[in-house]
Amino acid sequence: MTDSTESAGLKALRYAEDQLGVNTVFEETVQAREGLDKLLSELSELRDKKRDLQARLADKEMEVAADEWGKHPDMAVSRMEKHVKVAFSNDGEIRGYREELMKVSNDIEGLEFDKEIFETDIKIGIARMTELGGYFDYLAAIKNRM
Repeated sequence: MTDSTESAGLKALRYAEDQLGVNTVFEETVQAREGLDKLLSELSELRDKKRDLQARLADKEMEVAADEWGKHPDMAVSRMEKHVKVAFSNDGEIRGYREELMKVSNDIEGLEFDKEIFETDIKIGIARMTELGGYFDYLAAIKNRM
């Protein structure tokens, strides 16, 4: 059998782990950090994809606009602007880019929301660990006074 100091130490350790959840808080915070890291990589890839789609869309719109100006060089500017808008909506490639851009934008918004949740979970975990650290400092100070 161990002496009473060890028993008290083991009892305090068990209390910290089982009741206060020291290890659980730490593990959950690390998991949230790993999840955030993975999410940030996905977010970066989606942002790259969005920029690529925007560039392709702009190039295709310029191509269609140039074709329409070439076909109708005498058309008034205000009428041509309306005509080009119709040409954009009739072009399947432009519609495809816009649909894909909308999907990517929605995915980015979803990941941004998930990012906020991960960041909040990490902040809560850090606050809890800080609180527990203060509690342990308090216990150590009391023990040292004895």
